[in-house]
Amino acid sequence: MPKIIQDKMLTKIKKLFTVMNVEKDLTEKAGIPQIVTAESSQTENKSISAENLQIKSEEQNSENTKEKSIQSPEEVKEEVIKVLKSCYDPEIPVDVWELGLIYDIIVATNNDVLIVMTLTSPSCPVAGILPGEIEQKVKDHPMVNDCKVQLTFDPPWSQTMMSEVAKLELGFL
Repeated sequence: MPKIIQDKMLTKIKKLFTVMNVEKDLTEKAGIPQIVTAESSQTENKSISAENLQIKSEEQNSENTKEKSIQSPEEVKEEVIKVLKSCYDPEIPVDVWELGLIYDIIVATNNDVLIVMTLTSPSCPVAGILPGEIEQKVKDHPMVNDCKVQLTFDPPWSQTMMSEVAKLELGFL
């Protein structure tokens, strides 16, 4: 990946983590449940009201926090990859990891995860569904504190990004 593209992606990722941490700090200081926001492929933020959220009991949260804090970012990343291997593009019988749709997985020290991904095409019919599905599946993993999926089309996806497993499955090898 060209250095300019990497620099742009890192800048966007840093901004996203900053926003995530500020939102979390503000809601914790105010003593209110955190409102979950999910970015659509059009970068339009949609908020889910706190009353629609299932809030875990204090005991479950403290147990999960203890479990999460023990894990290293590398261990969390390995678990995220396992989750990604269970996410499929409905039009292609290969998971998103093997298709090469995942450009980067960044794990913060508090086990927040940022996934930078693409789709096979900007006009992909699952553009509004797949990133949200991936985000939710990763959030549901017990080692993950929070997850955001950032969709990018720079650089554009090509068949050369597929793993040998995907190429074999699709008959390209």
